[in-house]
Amino acid sequence: MSGIQLDGARLTTFKKVAIGAGDFGFNLYWQTAGLYLLFFYTDSLGLPAATAGFIYMAALIWDAALDPVLGLLVDRTRTSMGRYRPYLILGGAPLALGFIAMFAGPSTGTAAIIFAAATHLAFRTLYAVVSIPYAALFARITKDSTQRGDMAGIRMVFGTLAAIAVAALTLPLAQALGTPEAPRRGWLIVGAVYGVIAALCLLGVAWAARGLDVADEAPPPPRPLRDVVRSLAANRALHLVLGAVALSAFSGTMFSKNLLYYFKYVVGDAGMGSAALGIGALTAAICVPAFAVVVRLVGKRATWLIGAVPGIAGLLVWHFVDGMGVIPLFAAVVLQAMGLASYVVCFWGMLPDTVEYGEWRSGVRTESMVFGLTVLGQKAALGLGAGFLGVALSHIGYTANAVQTPETLAGIKAMMFWIPLIGGLGSAGLIFFYPINRAAHDKMVAEIAARSEQTPIAPTKISLQETVIQ
Repeated sequence: MSGIQLDGARLTTFKKVAIGAGDFGFNLYWQTAGLYLLFFYTDSLGLPAATAGFIYMAALIWDAALDPVLGLLVDRTRTSMGRYRPYLILGGAPLALGFIAMFAGPSTGTAAIIFAAATHLAFRTLYAVVSIPYAALFARITKDSTQRGDMAGIRMVFGTLAAIAVAALTLPLAQALGTPEAPRRGWLIVGAVYGVIAALCLLGVAWAARGLDVADEAPPPPRPLRDVVRSLAANRALHLVLGAVALSAFSGTMFSKNLLYYFKYVVGDAGMGSAALGIGALTAAICVPAFAVVVRLVGKRATWLIGAVPGIAGLLVWHFVDGMGVIPLFAAVVLQAMGLASYVVCFWGMLPDTVEYGEWRSGVRTESMVFGLTVLGQKAALGLGAGFLGVALSHIGYTANAVQTPETLAGIKAMMFWIPLIGGLGSAGLIFFYPINRAAHDKMVAEIAARSEQTPIAPTKISLQETVIQ
């Protein structure tokens, strides 16, 4: 265990902020792809909805399949620059170029489909190569549960700030910078600006992580596959978080990716969709630090459940105020954004704790595999959600840039309510059984440390269960 038990005092506020700022860069990519890429494919590039959804789904599932492979690779990486920093230093520029390429290339026919698929696959590959080491970095730089909560809050503040910028600026800038002769030029310029900013953010993370991501350990001997599988199979906390994340990702896709279609074709103003996305992102940015404080007071499990209340309420409001004007719709988005803020803070705060839970239960620590598998589940669910949405849009008769039939509009509204509602209730139900609180985590860390020092303290289920919040 030597080399990873870093002193929490070394995580100064400046370093916490600099490392957490990496999420600003990653969310420029993630939010643009998540909020606008499917819409770009159908309404700017002119791809059929089912084709666009399949491209999005295939690329995300490919990305997801890479994550555990990269987790194994990262676990074995040892360089003079550290374990994770080389991926951030060397991968930032290629990732930016891959992102920009998605908005270039041919705009019609089979060539457009092939180019869109190839560039999206390339972008997702590069995103996985860089994002898995960044996510795993947080389990290495500190083992203190409180500081991890702080880092999760800082990280999500930057992520939501990026979401505000992307939601509010992307579509207006892309439209303003385009021309009738080159309507996609605006998308390309916006992509280039986002790519440069993101690459600089990742270099800042690598600089701030010097001395924290030290390469002072010899590469561990390869673990037998059965030991890795045994550790993951015993990690009930990970199973619950993974299930909740997958449900939230799939069901949330039905709302977030439909939002622009709703405002363009139901309300009649796509620009109001950008405004709604911006309001939601701003609300999340405000609520993230508040929920980080709530996590300190009542714990991650309780905070997730508290945040589920406004999230579900927002869906109900959205459903019942349909046709009553834009302001009530914006109010519904605000409520849902409050729920999203609690979700992201708790998810990234819980995930490092599940690493210790798995090690405590099995004696095997596989931090990168835990992050890799969780992100695999999240991305696979997002990809399946996008693929399902593309097929569903085609099934209900969606035609880009045309007046939609009443049946098509009713289908969009139904997808935005029932599927997110079921998913939100299901994910909250899983988190209700999450077995770790602050006292439980402290006991686990102490037992793991004692075990590593060959102190004869055996892990027992009762020592954890006695401290679980009921």
